[in-house]
Amino acid sequence: MGFGSISMIWTLAIPAIVFLYYFFRKKHEERTVPSVLFWEQSRKHTESSPFVNPLYRNALFYLQMGTLLLFVLLLMKPVLTGSGNRSEHLIIVADVSATMLAEEDGEPLMERHKARMESLIRDSKGARFTIIRAGAAPDVLLQGSGQSDEAIRTIHDLKLTYAHQDLAAAMALAGTVAGGEQADVHVFTDSADPEELPAAGPGVVYSIHTASALPENVSVVQFGIALEENSLSAIAVVTNDSPTDKKVMFSLQDGKGSAVGQPHELTIGLGEAERVVFEDLPAVRALELNMKTDDGYPADNTIHAVSGGGEELPVFAEAGLHELVHQALLATGADVTAYGRDEAGQLPEEAIVVTGSEKTFLERRGRTVLFGREGQVNENPVFIKLSEDPLFTFAQDEDIYASGLYPPFADMETVAGPEQSPLIQRAGDGRIAILADPSMTDWPLRPSFPLFLWSVIDGYSREQAGAGTFLPGESRAITPSLVGGWQLYTAEGEYLSEFGSSEALTAPDEPGLYVLRSGKEERYLAVILPEEERAVSAGPSFTMGEKGEHGKSESAGTLPVAVPLILLLLFLILAEWEVQRHHGLSY
Repeated sequence: MGFGSISMIWTLAIPAIVFLYYFFRKKHEERTVPSVLFWEQSRKHTESSPFVNPLYRNALFYLQMGTLLLFVLLLMKPVLTGSGNRSEHLIIVADVSATMLAEEDGEPLMERHKARMESLIRDSKGARFTIIRAGAAPDVLLQGSGQSDEAIRTIHDLKLTYAHQDLAAAMALAGTVAGGEQADVHVFTDSADPEELPAAGPGVVYSIHTASALPENVSVVQFGIALEENSLSAIAVVTNDSPTDKKVMFSLQDGKGSAVGQPHELTIGLGEAERVVFEDLPAVRALELNMKTDDGYPADNTIHAVSGGGEELPVFAEAGLHELVHQALLATGADVTAYGRDEAGQLPEEAIVVTGSEKTFLERRGRTVLFGREGQVNENPVFIKLSEDPLFTFAQDEDIYASGLYPPFADMETVAGPEQSPLIQRAGDGRIAILADPSMTDWPLRPSFPLFLWSVIDGYSREQAGAGTFLPGESRAITPSLVGGWQLYTAEGEYLSEFGSSEALTAPDEPGLYVLRSGKEERYLAVILPEEERAVSAGPSFTMGEKGEHGKSESAGTLPVAVPLILLLLFLILAEWEVQRHHGLSY
Protein backbone atom coordinates (compact mmCIF):
# COMPACT_ATOMS: atom_id res chain seq x y z
CA MET A 1 0.00 0.00 0.00
CA GLY A 2 1.16 3.52 -0.80
CA PHE A 3 -0.10 7.00 -0.02
CA GLY A 4 -0.98 9.71 -2.51
CA SER A 5 -0.74 12.53 0.05
CA ILE A 6 1.69 11.49 2.77
CA SER A 7 1.94 15.13 3.88
CA MET A 8 -1.46 14.80 5.61
CA ILE A 9 0.17 12.62 8.27
CA TRP A 10 0.27 15.76 10.43
CA THR A 11 -3.46 15.21 11.11
CA LEU A 12 -2.45 12.41 13.49
CA ALA A 13 -2.14 15.25 15.98
CA ILE A 14 -5.95 15.39 16.24
CA PRO A 15 -6.50 11.84 17.61
CA ALA A 16 -3.38 12.35 19.75
CA ILE A 17 -5.03 15.37 21.39
CA VAL A 18 -8.21 13.38 22.03
CA PHE A 19 -6.12 10.55 23.49
CA LEU A 20 -4.33 12.92 25.87
CA TYR A 21 -7.63 14.51 26.85
CA TYR A 22 -8.85 11.06 27.94
CA PHE A 23 -6.25 11.02 30.75
CA PHE A 24 -7.45 14.39 32.06
CA ARG A 25 -11.16 13.57 32.00
CA LYS A 26 -13.24 13.93 35.13
CA LYS A 27 -13.04 10.70 37.14
CA HIS A 28 -15.73 9.26 39.44
CA GLU A 29 -15.25 7.09 42.51
CA GLU A 30 -17.16 3.84 42.37
CA ARG A 31 -19.45 3.18 45.34
CA THR A 32 -21.84 0.43 46.28
CA VAL A 33 -25.34 1.88 46.43
CA PRO A 34 -27.69 -0.16 48.66
CA SER A 35 -30.77 0.44 46.61
CA VAL A 36 -32.92 -1.99 44.72
CA LEU A 37 -33.32 0.68 42.03
CA PHE A 38 -29.85 -0.13 40.71
CA TRP A 39 -29.83 -3.82 41.52
CA GLU A 40 -30.35 -4.99 37.95
CA GLN A 41 -27.56 -2.77 36.56
CA SER A 42 -25.16 -3.79 39.35
CA ARG A 43 -25.84 -7.44 38.63
CA LYS A 44 -24.92 -6.94 34.98
CA HIS A 45 -21.62 -5.30 35.91
CA THR A 46 -20.89 -8.09 38.37
CA GLU A 47 -21.45 -10.73 35.76
CA SER A 48 -19.09 -9.01 33.31
CA SER A 49 -15.52 -10.17 32.90
CA PRO A 50 -12.92 -7.91 34.52
CA PHE A 51 -11.28 -7.58 31.06
CA VAL A 52 -14.52 -6.58 29.34
CA ASN A 53 -15.53 -4.13 32.06
CA PRO A 54 -13.12 -1.31 31.01
CA LEU A 55 -13.98 -1.86 27.34
CA TYR A 56 -17.67 -1.61 28.15
CA ARG A 57 -17.23 1.58 30.15
CA ASN A 58 -14.99 3.26 27.48
CA ALA A 59 -16.71 2.01 24.32
CA LEU A 60 -17.46 5.54 23.13
CA PHE A 61 -13.82 6.57 23.50
CA TYR A 62 -12.55 3.63 21.44
CA LEU A 63 -15.10 4.24 18.72
CA GLN A 64 -14.15 7.92 18.51
CA MET A 65 -10.44 7.10 18.30
CA GLY A 66 -11.06 4.54 15.56
CA THR A 67 -13.15 7.05 13.62
CA LEU A 68 -10.47 9.75 13.85
CA LEU A 69 -7.71 7.35 12.76
CA LEU A 70 -9.77 6.29 9.75
CA PHE A 71 -10.29 9.96 8.86
CA VAL A 72 -6.51 10.48 8.96
CA LEU A 73 -5.96 7.43 6.76
CA LEU A 74 -8.44 8.69 4.17
CA LEU A 75 -6.81 12.14 4.12
CA MET A 76 -3.48 10.45 3.26
CA LYS A 77 -5.13 8.95 0.13
CA PRO A 78 -4.12 5.30 0.46
CA VAL A 79 -3.63 3.38 -2.79
CA LEU A 80 -2.90 -0.26 -3.49
CA THR A 81 0.34 -0.66 -5.43
CA GLY A 82 -0.29 -4.35 -6.06
CA SER A 83 -2.85 -5.76 -8.46
CA GLY A 84 -4.40 -9.18 -8.68
CA ASN A 85 -5.07 -8.70 -12.43
CA ARG A 86 -1.54 -8.02 -13.70
CA SER A 87 -0.26 -9.00 -17.15
CA GLU A 88 3.08 -10.65 -17.80
CA HIS A 89 4.50 -7.53 -19.47
CA LEU A 90 5.05 -4.36 -17.43
CA ILE A 91 5.91 -1.24 -19.48
CA ILE A 92 7.01 1.93 -17.68
CA VAL A 93 6.96 5.27 -19.51
CA ALA A 94 8.95 7.90 -17.58
CA ASP A 95 8.64 11.62 -18.28
CA VAL A 96 12.16 13.10 -18.02
CA SER A 97 11.34 16.75 -18.77
CA ALA A 98 12.42 19.62 -16.52
CA THR A 99 9.05 19.87 -14.75
CA MET A 100 9.85 16.57 -13.02
CA LEU A 101 11.98 18.75 -10.70
CA ALA A 102 8.85 20.41 -9.30
CA GLU A 103 8.81 19.80 -5.56
CA GLU A 104 6.14 18.55 -3.20
CA ASP A 105 7.04 18.79 0.48
CA GLY A 106 10.63 19.50 -0.57
CA GLU A 107 10.98 16.31 -2.65
CA PRO A 108 11.24 16.47 -6.47
CA LEU A 109 8.45 14.73 -8.37
CA MET A 110 11.05 12.66 -10.22
CA GLU A 111 12.27 11.06 -6.98
CA ARG A 112 8.70 10.31 -5.87
CA HIS A 113 7.97 8.71 -9.23
CA LYS A 114 11.17 6.66 -9.12
CA ALA A 115 10.19 5.21 -5.74
CA ARG A 116 6.79 4.20 -7.13
CA MET A 117 8.37 2.71 -10.26
CA GLU A 118 10.76 0.58 -8.22
CA SER A 119 7.94 -0.55 -5.93
CA LEU A 120 5.88 -1.49 -8.98
CA ILE A 121 8.74 -3.57 -10.37
CA ARG A 122 9.27 -5.38 -7.06
CA ASP A 123 5.56 -6.24 -6.93
CA SER A 124 5.73 -7.64 -10.49
CA LYS A 125 8.44 -10.28 -10.16
CA GLY A 126 8.18 -12.87 -12.89
CA ALA A 127 6.97 -10.33 -15.46
CA ARG A 128 8.88 -8.90 -18.42
CA PHE A 129 9.97 -5.27 -18.05
CA THR A 130 10.22 -2.52 -20.67
CA ILE A 131 11.28 1.02 -19.74
CA ILE A 132 10.70 3.94 -22.13
CA ARG A 133 12.12 7.43 -21.61
CA ALA A 134 9.63 10.08 -22.77
CA GLY A 135 11.76 13.01 -23.91
CA ALA A 136 11.59 15.13 -27.05
CA ALA A 137 11.68 11.75 -28.83
CA PRO A 138 10.84 8.49 -27.02
CA ASP A 139 13.76 6.19 -26.27
CA VAL A 140 13.61 2.53 -25.18
CA LEU A 141 16.09 2.04 -22.32
CA LEU A 142 15.18 -1.57 -21.53
CA GLN A 143 13.03 -3.95 -23.56
CA GLY A 144 11.50 -7.25 -22.53
CA SER A 145 13.92 -7.98 -19.70
CA GLY A 146 12.94 -10.67 -17.21
CA GLN A 147 15.38 -9.39 -14.57
CA SER A 148 13.73 -7.14 -11.98
CA ASP A 149 17.15 -6.08 -10.65
CA GLU A 150 18.12 -4.83 -14.11
CA ALA A 151 14.86 -2.90 -14.40
CA ILE A 152 15.34 -1.29 -10.97
CA ARG A 153 18.91 -0.36 -11.89
CA THR A 154 17.67 1.27 -15.10
CA ILE A 155 15.13 3.31 -13.12
CA HIS A 156 17.78 4.30 -10.58
CA ASP A 157 20.09 5.54 -13.36
CA LEU A 158 17.32 7.50 -15.11
CA LYS A 159 18.40 11.11 -15.76
CA LEU A 160 16.46 14.17 -16.84
CA THR A 161 16.83 15.44 -20.42
CA TYR A 162 15.05 18.76 -19.62
CA ALA A 163 13.48 18.81 -23.12
CA HIS A 164 9.70 18.99 -23.43
CA GLN A 165 8.24 15.49 -23.47
CA ASP A 166 6.26 13.97 -26.34
CA LEU A 167 4.02 11.84 -24.14
CA ALA A 168 1.68 10.78 -26.93
CA ALA A 169 4.58 9.42 -29.01
CA ALA A 170 6.01 7.56 -26.00
CA MET A 171 2.65 5.94 -25.25
CA ALA A 172 2.20 5.00 -28.90
CA LEU A 173 5.65 3.39 -28.79
CA ALA A 174 4.62 1.50 -25.64
CA GLY A 175 1.59 0.16 -27.49
CA THR A 176 3.84 -0.96 -30.34
CA VAL A 177 6.25 -2.67 -27.93
CA ALA A 178 3.31 -4.57 -26.41
CA GLY A 179 2.90 -6.22 -29.81
CA GLY A 180 -0.81 -6.93 -29.46
CA GLU A 181 -0.34 -8.91 -26.24
CA GLN A 182 -1.60 -8.20 -22.73
CA ALA A 183 0.45 -5.39 -21.15
CA ASP A 184 0.22 -2.96 -18.24
CA VAL A 185 1.61 0.43 -19.23
CA HIS A 186 2.35 2.78 -16.31
CA VAL A 187 3.03 6.38 -17.35
CA PHE A 188 4.70 8.72 -14.83
CA THR A 189 4.39 12.44 -15.57
CA ASP A 190 3.15 15.68 -13.97
CA SER A 191 -0.19 15.99 -15.79
CA ALA A 192 -1.89 14.62 -18.88
CA ASP A 193 -5.06 15.27 -20.85
CA PRO A 194 -6.85 12.02 -21.80
CA GLU A 195 -8.13 13.66 -24.99
CA GLU A 196 -4.57 14.23 -26.26
CA LEU A 197 -3.33 10.68 -25.64
CA PRO A 198 -3.55 7.76 -28.07
CA ALA A 199 -6.30 5.20 -27.56
CA ALA A 200 -5.32 2.01 -25.77
CA GLY A 201 -5.01 -1.04 -27.99
CA PRO A 202 -6.58 -4.43 -27.28
CA GLY A 203 -5.23 -5.91 -24.06
CA VAL A 204 -3.22 -2.77 -23.18
CA VAL A 205 -4.08 -0.80 -20.05
CA TYR A 206 -2.58 2.66 -19.49
CA SER A 207 -2.24 3.81 -15.87
CA ILE A 208 -1.31 7.50 -15.75
CA HIS A 209 0.43 8.62 -12.53
CA THR A 210 0.58 12.41 -12.13
CA ALA A 211 1.49 15.11 -9.61
CA SER A 212 -1.12 15.38 -6.88
CA ALA A 213 -0.46 19.03 -6.00
CA LEU A 214 0.57 22.13 -7.94
CA PRO A 215 3.66 23.79 -6.41
CA GLU A 216 4.10 27.53 -6.15
CA ASN A 217 6.21 28.90 -8.98
CA VAL A 218 7.95 32.13 -9.96
CA SER A 219 9.44 31.84 -13.44
CA VAL A 220 11.89 33.78 -15.63
CA VAL A 221 10.10 33.52 -18.97
CA GLN A 222 12.40 35.78 -21.04
CA PHE A 223 15.98 36.99 -20.76
CA GLY A 224 18.06 38.86 -23.29
CA ILE A 225 21.17 41.00 -23.71
CA ALA A 226 21.34 44.26 -25.65
CA LEU A 227 24.69 45.65 -26.83
CA GLU A 228 25.17 49.40 -26.40
CA GLU A 229 28.13 51.62 -27.31
CA ASN A 230 30.45 50.74 -24.43
CA SER A 231 28.31 48.53 -22.22
CA LEU A 232 25.57 45.93 -22.05
CA SER A 233 22.03 45.99 -20.76
CA ALA A 234 20.05 42.91 -19.76
CA ILE A 235 16.27 42.56 -19.58
CA ALA A 236 14.28 39.78 -17.91
CA VAL A 237 10.53 39.14 -17.73
CA VAL A 238 9.37 37.32 -14.59
CA THR A 239 5.91 35.91 -13.82
CA ASN A 240 4.40 34.84 -10.51
CA ASP A 241 2.07 31.83 -10.80
CA SER A 242 1.82 31.43 -7.03
CA PRO A 243 -1.34 32.15 -4.99
CA THR A 244 0.51 34.78 -2.94
CA ASP A 245 2.87 37.70 -3.52
CA LYS A 246 6.52 36.71 -3.78
CA LYS A 247 9.67 38.55 -2.76
CA VAL A 248 12.40 37.92 -5.34
CA MET A 249 16.15 38.66 -5.44
CA PHE A 250 17.95 38.82 -8.83
CA SER A 251 21.70 38.68 -9.49
CA LEU A 252 23.92 38.35 -12.57
CA GLN A 253 27.12 36.39 -13.24
CA ASP A 254 29.37 36.27 -16.27
CA GLY A 255 30.54 33.10 -18.00
CA LYS A 256 33.31 32.62 -15.42
CA GLY A 257 31.04 32.88 -12.37
CA SER A 258 32.01 36.43 -11.35
CA ALA A 259 29.28 38.80 -10.15
CA VAL A 260 28.16 41.42 -12.68
CA GLY A 261 26.22 44.57 -11.81
CA GLN A 262 24.16 45.15 -8.69
CA PRO A 263 21.50 42.74 -7.34
CA HIS A 264 17.86 43.71 -7.78
CA GLU A 265 15.06 42.99 -5.32
CA LEU A 266 11.33 43.36 -5.87
CA THR A 267 7.96 41.92 -4.88
CA ILE A 268 5.80 40.38 -7.59
CA GLY A 269 2.05 40.18 -7.05
CA LEU A 270 0.13 36.97 -7.57
CA GLY A 271 -0.59 36.33 -11.26
CA GLU A 272 1.49 39.35 -12.33
CA ALA A 273 4.48 39.76 -14.65
CA GLU A 274 7.33 42.18 -14.00
CA ARG A 275 10.21 43.40 -16.16
CA VAL A 276 13.66 43.59 -14.57
CA VAL A 277 16.28 45.79 -16.27
CA PHE A 278 20.04 45.77 -15.63
CA GLU A 279 21.85 48.74 -17.20
CA ASP A 280 25.46 49.86 -17.66
CA LEU A 281 26.88 46.35 -17.41
CA PRO A 282 30.46 45.60 -18.47
CA ALA A 283 30.89 44.14 -21.97
CA VAL A 284 30.93 40.41 -21.21
CA ARG A 285 30.26 37.61 -23.68
CA ALA A 286 27.72 35.65 -21.62
CA LEU A 287 25.44 36.21 -18.63
CA GLU A 288 23.65 34.02 -16.11
CA LEU A 289 20.59 35.38 -14.29
CA ASN A 290 19.89 33.82 -10.88
CA MET A 291 16.61 34.32 -9.06
CA LYS A 292 16.16 33.50 -5.37
CA THR A 293 12.65 33.10 -4.03
CA ASP A 294 10.46 30.72 -2.07
CA ASP A 295 8.86 28.48 -4.69
CA GLY A 296 8.61 24.79 -5.49
CA TYR A 297 10.19 24.67 -8.95
CA PRO A 298 13.87 25.70 -8.97
CA ALA A 299 14.62 24.70 -12.59
CA ASP A 300 13.24 27.93 -14.09
CA ASN A 301 14.92 30.21 -11.54
CA THR A 302 18.13 30.39 -13.61
CA ILE A 303 18.48 31.38 -17.27
CA HIS A 304 21.42 32.16 -19.56
CA ALA A 305 22.16 34.31 -22.60
CA VAL A 306 25.11 35.07 -24.85
CA SER A 307 25.72 38.53 -26.30
CA GLY A 308 24.72 38.62 -29.94
CA GLY A 309 24.85 34.86 -30.42
CA GLY A 310 22.88 33.64 -33.41
CA GLU A 311 21.85 37.10 -34.71
CA GLU A 312 22.76 37.54 -38.37
CA LEU A 313 24.17 40.93 -39.34
CA PRO A 314 22.73 42.97 -42.24
CA VAL A 315 24.41 42.49 -45.62
CA PHE A 316 25.12 45.42 -47.98
CA ALA A 317 25.89 44.41 -51.58
CA GLU A 318 27.23 46.86 -54.14
CA ALA A 319 24.58 47.45 -56.79
CA GLY A 320 27.09 47.14 -59.64
CA LEU A 321 28.02 43.53 -58.82
CA HIS A 322 27.04 40.71 -61.17
CA GLU A 323 23.39 39.64 -60.94
CA LEU A 324 24.42 36.09 -60.01
CA VAL A 325 26.11 37.41 -56.85
CA HIS A 326 22.91 39.19 -55.77
CA GLN A 327 20.85 36.07 -56.44
CA ALA A 328 23.27 33.91 -54.44
CA LEU A 329 23.13 36.35 -51.50
CA LEU A 330 19.33 36.25 -51.52
CA ALA A 331 19.48 32.44 -51.62
CA THR A 332 21.36 32.45 -48.30
CA GLY A 333 18.33 34.00 -46.59
CA ALA A 334 20.33 37.03 -45.48
CA ASP A 335 18.90 40.54 -45.10
CA VAL A 336 20.50 42.04 -48.24
CA THR A 337 20.46 45.75 -49.14
CA ALA A 338 21.93 47.16 -52.37
CA TYR A 339 24.02 50.36 -52.20
CA GLY A 340 25.75 52.63 -54.67
CA ARG A 341 29.54 52.87 -54.75
CA ASP A 342 29.37 56.54 -53.71
CA GLU A 343 27.51 55.47 -50.53
CA ALA A 344 30.31 53.22 -49.26
CA GLY A 345 31.39 55.73 -46.63
CA GLN A 346 27.95 55.65 -45.00
CA LEU A 347 27.83 51.89 -44.44
CA PRO A 348 27.48 50.77 -40.78
CA GLU A 349 30.67 49.45 -39.23
CA GLU A 350 29.00 46.27 -37.97
CA ALA A 351 27.50 45.41 -41.38
CA ILE A 352 28.75 42.74 -43.81
CA VAL A 353 29.78 44.36 -47.10
CA VAL A 354 30.08 42.62 -50.48
CA THR A 355 31.82 44.90 -52.96
CA GLY A 356 33.68 45.10 -56.23
CA SER A 357 35.67 48.15 -55.10
CA GLU A 358 39.23 47.52 -53.96
CA LYS A 359 39.23 50.93 -52.26
CA THR A 360 36.22 50.02 -50.09
CA PHE A 361 37.77 46.64 -49.35
CA LEU A 362 41.03 48.17 -48.11
CA GLU A 363 39.35 50.92 -46.06
CA ARG A 364 37.14 48.58 -44.06
CA ARG A 365 38.26 46.35 -41.21
CA GLY A 366 36.77 42.87 -41.30
CA ARG A 367 33.35 41.65 -42.52
CA THR A 368 34.05 42.51 -46.17
CA VAL A 369 34.04 40.35 -49.31
CA LEU A 370 35.70 41.56 -52.52
CA PHE A 371 34.97 40.27 -56.05
CA GLY A 372 37.80 41.17 -58.44
CA ARG A 373 40.30 44.00 -58.00
CA GLU A 374 42.20 46.62 -59.92
CA GLY A 375 45.10 45.56 -62.09
CA GLN A 376 45.88 43.41 -65.11
CA VAL A 377 44.14 40.05 -65.34
CA ASN A 378 46.34 37.04 -65.89
CA GLU A 379 44.30 35.40 -68.66
CA ASN A 380 45.44 31.85 -68.11
CA PRO A 381 42.51 29.37 -67.89
CA VAL A 382 42.84 27.14 -64.83
CA PHE A 383 40.86 24.60 -62.79
CA ILE A 384 41.04 25.29 -59.06
CA LYS A 385 40.06 22.69 -56.48
CA LEU A 386 38.27 23.96 -53.37
CA SER A 387 40.35 23.37 -50.26
CA GLU A 388 39.36 21.82 -46.93
CA ASP A 389 39.06 25.26 -45.34
CA PRO A 390 36.00 25.61 -43.07
CA LEU A 391 34.58 28.15 -45.53
CA PHE A 392 33.86 25.23 -47.87
CA THR A 393 32.53 22.81 -45.26
CA PHE A 394 29.04 22.90 -46.75
CA ALA A 395 30.22 23.27 -50.34
CA GLN A 396 30.85 20.38 -52.67
CA ASP A 397 34.28 18.95 -53.38
CA GLU A 398 34.64 20.21 -56.95
CA ASP A 399 36.96 21.94 -59.42
CA ILE A 400 36.23 25.57 -60.30
CA TYR A 401 37.02 26.84 -63.79
CA ALA A 402 38.43 30.37 -64.13
CA SER A 403 39.38 32.00 -67.43
CA GLY A 404 41.74 34.33 -65.60
CA LEU A 405 42.75 35.66 -62.17
CA TYR A 406 43.78 38.98 -60.69
CA PRO A 407 47.15 39.35 -58.93
CA PRO A 408 47.08 38.28 -55.26
CA PHE A 409 47.44 40.57 -52.24
CA ALA A 410 50.88 40.26 -50.71
CA ASP A 411 49.80 40.30 -47.04
CA MET A 412 46.94 37.77 -47.21
CA GLU A 413 46.84 33.99 -46.83
CA THR A 414 45.68 31.70 -49.61
CA VAL A 415 42.40 29.88 -49.04
CA ALA A 416 41.81 28.26 -52.45
CA GLY A 417 44.21 27.83 -55.35
CA PRO A 418 48.02 27.82 -55.65
CA GLU A 419 50.09 30.30 -53.64
CA GLN A 420 51.34 32.07 -56.75
CA SER A 421 47.91 32.46 -58.33
CA PRO A 422 45.10 31.92 -55.77
CA LEU A 423 41.39 32.23 -56.37
CA ILE A 424 40.49 33.19 -52.78
CA GLN A 425 42.55 34.98 -50.11
CA ARG A 426 41.82 35.95 -46.50
CA ALA A 427 43.22 38.84 -44.46
CA GLY A 428 44.18 38.62 -40.80
CA ASP A 429 41.04 40.58 -39.79
CA GLY A 430 38.76 38.20 -41.69
CA ARG A 431 38.27 40.08 -44.98
CA ILE A 432 37.94 37.76 -47.98
CA ALA A 433 39.09 38.53 -51.54
CA ILE A 434 37.86 36.52 -54.55
CA LEU A 435 40.39 37.33 -57.26
CA ALA A 436 38.06 36.88 -60.20
CA ASP A 437 35.03 38.66 -61.56
CA PRO A 438 31.88 36.49 -61.46
CA SER A 439 31.84 36.51 -65.26
CA MET A 440 35.36 35.00 -65.38
CA THR A 441 34.42 31.74 -63.61
CA ASP A 442 31.66 29.14 -63.61
CA TRP A 443 31.47 29.09 -59.82
CA PRO A 444 28.34 31.34 -59.54
CA LEU A 445 26.49 28.71 -61.60
CA ARG A 446 27.21 25.93 -59.11
CA PRO A 447 25.23 25.12 -55.90
CA SER A 448 28.40 25.46 -53.85
CA PHE A 449 28.56 29.22 -54.49
CA PRO A 450 25.59 30.31 -52.28
CA LEU A 451 26.72 27.77 -49.66
CA PHE A 452 30.12 29.46 -49.59
CA LEU A 453 28.49 32.89 -49.16
CA TRP A 454 26.27 31.49 -46.38
CA SER A 455 29.35 30.24 -44.50
CA VAL A 456 30.98 33.66 -44.84
CA ILE A 457 27.90 35.55 -43.62
CA ASP A 458 27.27 33.12 -40.78
CA GLY A 459 30.88 33.32 -39.65
CA TYR A 460 30.87 37.12 -39.67
CA SER A 461 27.59 37.19 -37.74
CA ARG A 462 28.91 34.95 -34.97
CA GLU A 463 32.59 35.84 -34.71
CA GLN A 464 32.18 38.55 -32.08
CA ALA A 465 29.66 36.80 -29.91
CA GLY A 466 28.62 33.27 -29.21
CA ALA A 467 27.35 30.19 -30.93
CA GLY A 468 23.78 31.14 -30.02
CA THR A 469 21.01 29.78 -27.84
CA PHE A 470 20.03 26.11 -27.94
CA LEU A 471 17.29 23.98 -26.44
CA PRO A 472 18.32 20.86 -24.48
CA GLY A 473 19.57 18.18 -26.87
CA GLU A 474 19.02 20.36 -29.96
CA SER A 475 21.24 19.62 -32.99
CA ARG A 476 22.23 22.48 -35.27
CA ALA A 477 24.96 23.24 -37.79
CA ILE A 478 27.30 26.06 -36.74
CA THR A 479 30.12 27.83 -38.50
CA PRO A 480 33.34 25.79 -38.33
CA SER A 481 36.41 27.18 -36.64
CA LEU A 482 39.47 28.28 -38.58
CA VAL A 483 40.96 24.83 -38.10
CA GLY A 484 37.72 22.92 -38.62
CA GLY A 485 36.04 21.24 -35.64
CA TRP A 486 35.17 22.30 -32.10
CA GLN A 487 35.56 20.94 -28.58
CA LEU A 488 32.67 21.47 -26.16
CA TYR A 489 33.36 22.38 -22.52
CA THR A 490 31.30 23.46 -19.54
CA ALA A 491 31.75 27.03 -18.34
CA GLU A 492 33.92 25.60 -15.53
CA GLY A 493 36.28 23.99 -18.08
CA GLU A 494 35.12 20.35 -17.98
CA TYR A 495 35.51 18.62 -21.35
CA LEU A 496 32.28 17.15 -22.75
CA SER A 497 32.66 16.23 -26.42
CA GLU A 498 34.00 17.27 -29.80
CA PHE A 499 32.69 17.30 -33.35
CA GLY A 500 34.13 17.81 -36.80
CA SER A 501 33.68 20.72 -39.18
CA SER A 502 30.97 18.91 -41.17
CA GLU A 503 29.08 17.65 -38.10
CA ALA A 504 26.17 19.37 -36.39
CA LEU A 505 26.53 20.48 -32.78
CA THR A 506 24.28 18.61 -30.34
CA ALA A 507 23.66 20.75 -27.27
CA PRO A 508 23.93 19.24 -23.76
CA ASP A 509 20.74 18.27 -21.95
CA GLU A 510 21.23 20.40 -18.84
CA PRO A 511 20.57 24.16 -19.18
CA GLY A 512 23.59 26.37 -18.60
CA LEU A 513 26.51 28.16 -20.24
CA TYR A 514 28.96 26.15 -22.35
CA VAL A 515 32.10 27.01 -24.29
CA LEU A 516 33.24 25.93 -27.76
CA ARG A 517 37.01 25.94 -28.16
CA SER A 518 39.26 25.37 -31.15
CA GLY A 519 42.85 26.58 -30.96
CA LYS A 520 42.65 30.21 -29.89
CA GLU A 521 39.01 30.56 -30.84
CA GLU A 522 36.37 30.49 -28.12
CA ARG A 523 32.61 30.89 -28.35
CA TYR A 524 29.90 30.72 -25.70
CA LEU A 525 26.58 29.01 -26.17
CA ALA A 526 23.56 29.01 -23.88
CA VAL A 527 21.19 26.09 -23.29
CA ILE A 528 17.80 27.23 -21.96
CA LEU A 529 14.56 25.52 -20.96
CA PRO A 530 11.83 25.14 -23.59
CA GLU A 531 8.93 27.53 -23.14
CA GLU A 532 6.62 24.64 -22.15
CA GLU A 533 8.95 23.73 -19.26
CA ARG A 534 8.76 27.16 -17.61
CA ALA A 535 5.33 26.46 -16.15
CA VAL A 536 4.36 23.62 -13.82
CA SER A 537 1.14 21.64 -13.91
CA ALA A 538 -0.67 18.94 -11.95
CA GLY A 539 -3.74 16.82 -12.48
CA PRO A 540 -5.62 13.69 -11.48
CA SER A 541 -4.30 10.21 -12.13
CA PHE A 542 -6.43 7.95 -14.32
CA THR A 543 -6.47 4.73 -16.30
CA MET A 544 -7.27 4.04 -19.95
CA GLY A 545 -8.08 0.74 -21.54
CA GLU A 546 -9.78 -2.46 -20.39
CA LYS A 547 -9.85 -1.42 -16.72
CA GLY A 548 -11.75 1.74 -17.54
CA GLU A 549 -15.51 1.75 -17.99
CA HIS A 550 -16.23 1.29 -21.70
CA GLY A 551 -12.72 2.41 -22.54
CA LYS A 552 -13.08 5.69 -20.69
CA SER A 553 -10.67 7.06 -18.11
CA GLU A 554 -11.29 6.77 -14.40
CA SER A 555 -9.49 7.44 -11.12
CA ALA A 556 -6.43 5.19 -10.86
CA GLY A 557 -5.78 3.10 -7.77
CA THR A 558 -7.88 4.94 -5.18
CA LEU A 559 -11.37 3.45 -5.60
CA PRO A 560 -10.66 -0.10 -4.35
CA VAL A 561 -9.18 1.28 -1.09
CA ALA A 562 -11.32 4.33 -0.43
CA VAL A 563 -14.75 2.69 -0.70
CA PRO A 564 -14.20 -0.02 2.00
CA LEU A 565 -12.65 2.52 4.34
CA ILE A 566 -15.56 4.91 3.90
CA LEU A 567 -18.05 2.12 4.60
CA LEU A 568 -16.13 1.14 7.74
CA LEU A 569 -16.07 4.77 8.81
CA LEU A 570 -19.85 5.07 8.45
CA PHE A 571 -20.30 1.89 10.49
CA LEU A 572 -18.15 3.30 13.32
CA ILE A 573 -20.11 6.56 13.32
CA LEU A 574 -23.39 4.64 13.58
CA ALA A 575 -22.00 2.49 16.42
CA GLU A 576 -20.77 5.62 18.21
CA TRP A 577 -24.18 7.24 17.89
CA GLU A 578 -25.89 4.10 19.25
CA VAL A 579 -23.54 3.85 22.27
CA GLN A 580 -23.99 7.51 23.09
CA ARG A 581 -27.79 7.22 22.77
CA HIS A 582 -27.91 4.35 25.29
CA HIS A 583 -25.19 5.28 27.75
CA GLY A 584 -24.27 8.90 27.18
CA LEU A 585 -20.70 10.13 27.27
CA SER A 586 -18.14 7.81 28.85
CA TYR A 587 -15.86 10.60 29.98
